[in-house]
Amino acid sequence: MSSPTPDDLTSYYVLYEDGSVGLVQVTAGAPEPVLSKPGRLVDQAEYEAKLSQIKAAEAQRQADAKAAETAQKKDAYDALVAANFDPAVATTLTGYTPPPQIEEAS
Repeated sequence: MSSPTPDDLTSYYVLYEDGSVGLVQVTAGAPEPVLSKPGRLVDQAEYEAKLSQIKAAEAQRQADAKAAETAQKKDAYDALVAANFDPAVATTLTGYTPPPQIEEAS
């Protein structure tokens, strides 16, 4: 038996009460799916809008985590340099590389 083609499937878009989304595909002509957890069927536009919000929130969460990690590394680097460690050693120990210093012309 072969797998159904996209033309043989009906797509249902779901917004779950926990804030997640789902795409349920059933064989064309099959009854409407029973959801595995509380939620509601929505149109594709509402599903895609919520999915975009979820992706944007995840991207922001990752950016915030990266910024916090960089700040922590910088703080550790600054503390080591203040304790008279060579900056190259401080970079090796912390993984933080300070931005290049721009020298002003006299």
